[in-house]
Amino acid sequence: MASVLSRFVEICVFRISKDEPQYLLLQRSDRDDLYPGIWQIVTGSVEEKEHARKSALREVEEETGLKAARFWTVPFVDSFFDADNDAVHMVPVFAVEVNKDSDVKLSCEHKHCEWLFYEDAKKILTWPGQRKALKIVHKYLSGGNETAGLLEIKQF
Repeated sequence: MASVLSRFVEICVFRISKDEPQYLLLQRSDRDDLYPGIWQIVTGSVEEKEHARKSALREVEEETGLKAARFWTVPFVDSFFDADNDAVHMVPVFAVEVNKDSDVKLSCEHKHCEWLFYEDAKKILTWPGQRKALKIVHKYLSGGNETAGLLEIKQF
């Protein structure tokens, strides 16, 4: 029987530019063994005994050099099946707003990044779950509506 695991996090990073959110997408390195060259949101592993929200903030900083100005939990859990390990992975999703003038410093895991408006960003993401997460962030969090206030993590 397949096991159920939660060892990864995904984070939609955005900034507000010209009163609209732009989303940070990362292109994986061609040298990477797992999915070389694909476009994705920030994705990373949860370390042993680490809280998922701490993992999310750490991964944003490790992969992009960016620090969160605001931080939310997203009302969506992505999932995927790992056939090699017969495991279903449940992946909590977070959103991070960064200052609009922040400079991205990519880790060696990625070769390129782009700040894109929603319509362009959703077209280049590889995984359907990440497109769904982006849609939820765009609709409920990045616009600052009532839902954003309910889901914001104030102390991080």
